[in-house]
Amino acid sequence: MKTNWQLHIFVTVLLTTIGSSARAADDAFTPPPINVPDGYVVELAAAPPLVKHPMMAGFDDRGRLFIAESAGKNLRREDLEKELPNFVRMIEDTDGDGVFDKSTIFADKLTYPMGALWHDGWLYVASSGAIWRFKDTDDDGVADVREQLVNEFGYSGNAADVHGCFLGPCGRIYWCEGRHGHEFQDDGGHILSKGKAARIFSCRPNGNDVQVHCGGGMDNPVEIDFTEQGEMLGTVNILYRQRGDCLVHWMHGGVYPRHDQPQVTAEFKSTGDLLPPVLNLGHVAVSGTTRYRSKYLGDDFQDSFFITEFNTHKIVRTKLTRSGSTFAATAEEFLSSSSGDFHPTDVLEDADGSLLVIDTGGWFRIGCPTSQIAKPNILGAIYRIRRKDAVAAKDPRGQAIDWQNEPSAKLTAILNDGRPAVRDRAIRELAKRGPKSVSALEEAASSNTRDVLTRRNGVWALSRIGTPRALAAIRKRLADEDGSVRQAAAHSLGANRDRESTSSLLPLLNDADLAVRRETATALGKMGQPSAIPALLNSVGEENLDRVQQHALVYAMIDINDRTVTAKGLASENARIQRAALIALDQMDDGVLSRAEVTSLLDTNDLELQRVAIDIIARHSEWSEEVVGIVKPMLASGKVTAEQLDSVETLLIAFAENEAVQELIAESLAGANVSVSIRRTLLEVMRDCNLPSLPSTWRQAVAGLLTSESSVLLEQAISVAERTRSAEFLQPLQHIGANEKQSAELRVRALAASGVGLELSDSTYTFLSSQLNTDGSITRRLGAADAIGSSKLTKKQLTSATQLVASAGPLELVSLLGAFEANTDADVGRELVAALEKAPGLTNLSPGVFDRVFRSYTDEVQESAASLRKKLSTSNAEQTERLAVMQSKMDGGDPLRGHAVFLSQRTSCVTCHQVQGKGGRVGPDLTTTGDRRNMRDLLEALLYPSSSLARGFESFSIITTDGKVQTGLILTETADAIQLRTTDHKTITIRCENIEELLPSTVSIMPAGLDRTMSDNDLRDLIAYLQTLKAG
Repeated sequence: MKTNWQLHIFVTVLLTTIGSSARAADDAFTPPPINVPDGYVVELAAAPPLVKHPMMAGFDDRGRLFIAESAGKNLRREDLEKELPNFVRMIEDTDGDGVFDKSTIFADKLTYPMGALWHDGWLYVASSGAIWRFKDTDDDGVADVREQLVNEFGYSGNAADVHGCFLGPCGRIYWCEGRHGHEFQDDGGHILSKGKAARIFSCRPNGNDVQVHCGGGMDNPVEIDFTEQGEMLGTVNILYRQRGDCLVHWMHGGVYPRHDQPQVTAEFKSTGDLLPPVLNLGHVAVSGTTRYRSKYLGDDFQDSFFITEFNTHKIVRTKLTRSGSTFAATAEEFLSSSSGDFHPTDVLEDADGSLLVIDTGGWFRIGCPTSQIAKPNILGAIYRIRRKDAVAAKDPRGQAIDWQNEPSAKLTAILNDGRPAVRDRAIRELAKRGPKSVSALEEAASSNTRDVLTRRNGVWALSRIGTPRALAAIRKRLADEDGSVRQAAAHSLGANRDRESTSSLLPLLNDADLAVRRETATALGKMGQPSAIPALLNSVGEENLDRVQQHALVYAMIDINDRTVTAKGLASENARIQRAALIALDQMDDGVLSRAEVTSLLDTNDLELQRVAIDIIARHSEWSEEVVGIVKPMLASGKVTAEQLDSVETLLIAFAENEAVQELIAESLAGANVSVSIRRTLLEVMRDCNLPSLPSTWRQAVAGLLTSESSVLLEQAISVAERTRSAEFLQPLQHIGANEKQSAELRVRALAASGVGLELSDSTYTFLSSQLNTDGSITRRLGAADAIGSSKLTKKQLTSATQLVASAGPLELVSLLGAFEANTDADVGRELVAALEKAPGLTNLSPGVFDRVFRSYTDEVQESAASLRKKLSTSNAEQTERLAVMQSKMDGGDPLRGHAVFLSQRTSCVTCHQVQGKGGRVGPDLTTTGDRRNMRDLLEALLYPSSSLARGFESFSIITTDGKVQTGLILTETADAIQLRTTDHKTITIRCENIEELLPSTVSIMPAGLDRTMSDNDLRDLIAYLQTLKAG
């Protein structure tokens, strides 16, 4: 039957445990409904009691499946290391019916295993903290040899650490590491490598020669796989701050986002902008992936990447196409489940072409993006997807082949076998024979009369052997008529650092195949021959290079590390060559750029070259005296483009501590003929620099601009005043606040920036109170609450403010209560208690804030407030009960009305969340939230936001050296300072030297109690709208 993939016609396969499948499943286990395209069937391959919480898996040559399995416990590092509860299970299908029926625990007492790779008789496993390999010497299904190959890797227990292992085409062992840091030491205790960034590593099968392939600020690279030509692609979570979970082409030496993690991306040698993904799937929590190699599921399935999505309960098929030197991709849903407890974590191709899908069940909670409620009672299983009309190959693993005794020439004849598992084993067996098989491989790889698959796989086998004769045979394939063979040859020679191939590789920098050019550049870099640099410079000067190709060329020069030859590129008349040479010299170990070499390139019409030069200068604190000479003429000319202003801002922020730079900024700000755009940029420098306090010349200049008639400059000047509440600003800010001709937005901001202890006139208090109505913008409401809460109010004003408290939502309430903290008047205290009993935002208060408000009041007031305080803590049972009650009211909502609720000033959802590119960027992007969260998940997130923290949006508490505590979302973190978005929606900068301790917080930046600001009907409509937000 022809499949209806393009039409997306899906059928639900109801899984049963009758017949042969009964042996794989416990009687109590009920599989979830699973949807696949028409023409495909889903079978139960393994279920409880055979497996319970499988996570990742891999096959050996006999078809046994090794499963990294969880004990179903959510434990942090200390308890993981104490209990060692997790393990690797081995299951077998002893009768070949496709259902696994035998199980043993292959390796027990592990921290948190996340992968399984069988290679040459060893099982390689990444388990939190280290890379291991295991061997079963007596074939009883239990490993009796275990070796720790590489450690020490940081981890917390949230699964965002080491994953793997994976076999590269050249025979190296790869693994992924999340952003928890690593530190490798030699036997003498000397540090060999250390860093906080996420990385992809590799080593030889014995654990030697550990190398970093790439890295960056991303949260959690999970799994990788390789194309037939040797390119590495893989899944990664949180590549972007507005969460993007992606498929990425991982380049040698590549540096990848997140952009808010500059302190970790700075650990790497940069070739320019951070490298992009191939495909951004959105907030889906990607996990395992596999490149599908056969045609069993359909001819057009070959070379697709299947990707698991934990959040959305789906498997997507990603189709790659070549795009320049890298890839483009499209994704289509292949498998899904309506069950919120179906959580696919891995997908792999069996030797017969069927697809195995691993569902881990409901146990995972720590770091879970959808709920904080663990459900270890929801067990997982393994499912097999077949095509109804497909005929599986006979002996798919080649068990009938006499692998030990077949002549090498016969093994080379099956390098093009239609069975992928047989091809792979032929490569491995030939490589194991080493020099003895080179003669046969030379013949297999050398003749253009042999097919492409044989020649290319012959190259991979020769690459693993790596002897001089084997490398000589590979060099001949650089002239192969097929681009994929040339690419594999270049990759292999680079991996073996074969310097003799340099001259043969150079012509391939002009190959018709852009992927061959890219791989050639990478190989030349690894060989380290300075003679390659002129050709690399010439190639990088070409127009319209894509970012990946440009990276490969520049990183090759960084790898070669020859200053003398690379510096010649600075004198080129081609700005692209100058820019590449400048970046390479700045990043290579022996580059040693001089000031003159960098500053001379500022006089150019090429804005990209100028930007690179300015970025380099900004990182050289010893060049501070050059800055004024660079920037002053640019500002004086008045002809500065927006791009140049961005570079100027970067430079001035970097050198803000320099007195000459400070004077230049003050003078330019006060200049009569300086444009508004330049002044705005200078004010942004004042606002964003990391100075502990603003110099007096800046404060004077800002005070002058607070009387400006330009609303743009006035707004920016207020933003500087908000950052540092100085006495010079008080009078002009109050004048703005009292000026009825100014906009309400500016008046509120000016009053909020005036400082603590301000006495408000009755008219000003009345104005601020009027801005707290629910129809006003969230910015004005928060600003007004902050201004009132930080002011010294009269008793009359305090009494009035209790009425504001009574109607205050969760966003405004904490700020408003600041006005009552030092008050002792019992009458005011009693009215405050009465007001809080009505306040919609009450449940957003922490016990600490509540206690601080009432600590100065009389015992009588404190006693009356005690019963109120009990409402601040809700037990799990109470939460569950309320969720059940509210869920029963949520059917039948109107999405159109819900959209209006989402956009309303009263709920302020759109202030923090984006939908299809519109809205705030404080919280997660909700464009596809309906795909990953069901009604209950959405309701829980709204009622109890701290119970379902989205990964990448966790809050932190910062304890400063003066004893203060600030809680919020880390926006950016550098070596000097942390920028925090606080729970009252302010952005503050805290210098690192003032931080005593940084701790994870269990409190969401999203306030609790938003549901109390709307009716049940509004809440039902809002839920209905959020459920409609899906991809496609």
